[in-house]
Amino acid sequence: MGSTLRIVILFTGLSAVCAVFYLLVKRKINERNSLFWLCGALAILVFSTMPDTLEIMADLAGVKYPPTLLFLLSILVILFITLHQSIQISVLQERVKELTQRLAIEQMDRFVQGDEVEEYDGR
Repeated sequence: MGSTLRIVILFTGLSAVCAVFYLLVKRKINERNSLFWLCGALAILVFSTMPDTLEIMADLAGVKYPPTLLFLLSILVILFITLHQSIQISVLQERVKELTQRLAIEQMDRFVQGDEVEEYDGR
C-alpha cells in the first residue's frame, strides 16, 4: 500500500470519526447507532495505520487476497447495520400505528361525550 493511499485512507477514517461525533453532538444520530459507525471508522483507522493487520487477518481466515477479506467484512457490517435499522423502523412504525389508533379512539370518545374535538389535519 502506497503512502499516498494510506494518507487518504487515514484522512477518510478521521473524517468519519469526526462526522459521527458531530452528528452525535447535534443529536442527528443516537448513541446506539453511533456505536456501529464509530466501530467502522475505527476499523478504517486501524487498517490505514497498521496495514499488516489486514494481511494477518487474511492469513488467519485463509483468504489469499487480503482486500477481499476487507470487502467481505465491510459488506457484512453494512448488512448488519441495515438489518438493525430495519428492525428499528419496524418497531417505530408499529408504535406510531398504536399511538394513532389510541388518539383516534380518544377523539371518538370525546366526540361521543359531546366535547369539542380538534380535528387532526395530517401534519
